[in-house]
Amino acid sequence: MGTSSRCPQCEMSIKIAGTASPPVCPFCQSGLSVSRYQLNPPTPEAEGVVDEKGMSTVEYNPPRSLFGIFVALLGIFLLAIAVYLKLHNTIYFWYQPWVNTYSIIVGLFILSRFLIAAFYVPPPDEGFTPNVTVVVACMNEGDSIDRTIGRIYHEGYPLDKLEVVVVNDGSTDETLSEMMKAQGRHRNLVVVDFEKNKGKRPGMAIGALLARGEVLVYVDSDSFLQPGSIYKVVQGLADPTVAGVSGHTDVENVKKNVLTKMQDVRYFVSYRIMKAAESVFGAVSCCPGCFSAYRRSCVLKVLDTWLNQMFLGKVATYGDDRALTNYLLRHYRVLYDDQAIATTIVPERWKKYIIQQCRWKRSWLREIFFAGRFFWRKHPLAAIGWYSMMILPLISPLVMFSALFIGPIFYHHPAAFYLGGVIVVSLLWSLYYYEKTGRAHWWTGFVFTLTYIFFFSVQGYYALCTLRRTTWGTR
Repeated sequence: MGTSSRCPQCEMSIKIAGTASPPVCPFCQSGLSVSRYQLNPPTPEAEGVVDEKGMSTVEYNPPRSLFGIFVALLGIFLLAIAVYLKLHNTIYFWYQPWVNTYSIIVGLFILSRFLIAAFYVPPPDEGFTPNVTVVVACMNEGDSIDRTIGRIYHEGYPLDKLEVVVVNDGSTDETLSEMMKAQGRHRNLVVVDFEKNKGKRPGMAIGALLARGEVLVYVDSDSFLQPGSIYKVVQGLADPTVAGVSGHTDVENVKKNVLTKMQDVRYFVSYRIMKAAESVFGAVSCCPGCFSAYRRSCVLKVLDTWLNQMFLGKVATYGDDRALTNYLLRHYRVLYDDQAIATTIVPERWKKYIIQQCRWKRSWLREIFFAGRFFWRKHPLAAIGWYSMMILPLISPLVMFSALFIGPIFYHHPAAFYLGGVIVVSLLWSLYYYEKTGRAHWWTGFVFTLTYIFFFSVQGYYALCTLRRTTWGTR
């Protein structure tokens, strides 16, 4: 039998079978009404959890040594071309000062990311095995939540040190039913049921409040942990100055179409170059919801402020992971571990991808107002990189329009050098991806570049104009 403790005021139930129920509501501290329920009988795990036929594991197959050396040398050659193009910008600076200034800064920024990332090393293995609480908050993820839960229990972390809390955020599909089925197999699974949708942030918060572990690991409901990933992601937290560690995420449904393959390239480069460079200074600017770990005591210190964050007169309902990272980054270090790997399901249709990117841009825009007030106190190189990432995307559409249209049409300035720089940088990102993974769809990196230049860069202005919107749009 399980125990269901309900808070009428918060319209929330906590369903527990393997441990004691909380005496009061973690949110409002009011008394809970208690009832008993019959557990589901154990059923087999979802496909892809324990059977090798269905299990998807991340594999990297870099090119053979000689070809790998060729790709690396080609990358160096491309860097040399990029430097040449930037020198051209300085020689002919006053012909297009606006475009050339931007091009020089972008070139230096990209070069710096590669150079700094070359010094990245993952957090050392300290043999650290704290009590861990994995929290999964979701809405309408009935198709994937069972597998997500199964992979958490089977990834290899000691079960006597592992607690799992799943939160149903007012789903209208089979999500709660799938959670209860999973509890039938894993009797210590804690199921929280929000009777009405509250948002991801309250779901993450209730997990932190109920947790018994000293480390919180947040996993999205459509993400799947690889073997040994929890052990690896907590190693950075052996250092008391570290409050958070971002794991590495690859694309689960990468083979679906060009869009998912493009996102696979983008994910890999954003982690292995951008986050790796930030991690060198302990200043990772966003621990993604796909898979990240936090020191629970640090989260509890900022929980109320984060949970009740306001922006433009409204409660913040998106960008939860970036916001939490920034609250912690103000006083602690945040790292990235490329050996702690999960996979996630990404949008397979352009409409859903566009909506997702717009929501991410809104959260990024909101958080630069917050993080910009303290990031200058970080390491100078980290601060310069962060403020560059803050400014460059905002002006890139204007520079692109000037380089491709204003200059050639009105001033007869050729766009060849601008386009050449774009091609070189795209090839550099894509070849880096290929050299590290050996995956044949490296060329889709160009698809990302083209879509970013001609659409997603401009989308940032739309996101800026709609900052007060609080809906996710993909639910």
